[in-house]
Amino acid sequence: MKKCPHCKKNSAIKRGVKKNKSGWIPRYSCTQCGKWFVDRKGFEGFRHKSEVITAALDLRAKGVSLADIVDHLDQHHRVKVSRQTILDWQNKFGKKLKSFTQTLKPIIGGQVHADEVFIKVGGEWSYYWDAMDYTTKFLVGDHFSKERNYRECITFLENVKNCPVNQPYEIHTDNSYDYPWPIKKVFGKKGIIHAFYPAWKCKFKNNPIERFHNTAKQTIKTFRNFDNFESADKFFAFNKVYYNFLRKHTTLDGVTPAEAAGIFLNLGRNRFMSLIEILLNSKIFSYCS
Repeated sequence: MKKCPHCKKNSAIKRGVKKNKSGWIPRYSCTQCGKWFVDRKGFEGFRHKSEVITAALDLRAKGVSLADIVDHLDQHHRVKVSRQTILDWQNKFGKKLKSFTQTLKPIIGGQVHADEVFIKVGGEWSYYWDAMDYTTKFLVGDHFSKERNYRECITFLENVKNCPVNQPYEIHTDNSYDYPWPIKKVFGKKGIIHAFYPAWKCKFKNNPIERFHNTAKQTIKTFRNFDNFESADKFFAFNKVYYNFLRKHTTLDGVTPAEAAGIFLNLGRNRFMSLIEILLNSKIFSYCS
């Protein structure tokens, strides 16, 4: 018996197969409500094959421009889609994967590196705050804002505090005036060690998070920046899921930051598709219309 997407009961029986633009797919009927449906494994409501969609998502996460993804799908999958369609796929699955992965709590090493990077959106500067655990390279918190002030910094640090199973014991930042008071407010005066020095003193380097920023800047340069704040926010949410759960890290001996942090999802070769199928079986998933 399979769960019916209409009545939500485990009362569906396989009734052969059906051919459409995606090829041959299983067809089911529900013994309770009598309705028929096909099993697209999380890709209900989409015209194209799951392999095509996940290929586009993977290329998008790797920083390939929308125009180049359109050309790739046309050449290698014989599929013609618009740039807006690919952007819609990114936003729809990015939102669902973000909600799902936020329920997965990592176990971090405890030394966190935090920083912010300037992002130009619609001709104006916005700010992307993020923090990475040094041991696992897991992004434990991020926040995208139009302003750079204490309030936005507190929101960012609360994300850092609420993400992992164990609390960080030390946080490294640059000498920015934004961090000292918000860190004390969020973590308490004795709750965490705050290491910060001017760059010229060479006491330490914020290399882990700065290396991630270099990769992000290369991606944004390919995209020619963002048209509006909402589209930029959606991309960074999508990119965080990819970085933590799907991208294998060379300094971690070829495992993902999530695996290094004790989150084992046993993803298959097509990691995007495997993660979406896991999402399908979770309570967070709702069928696309």
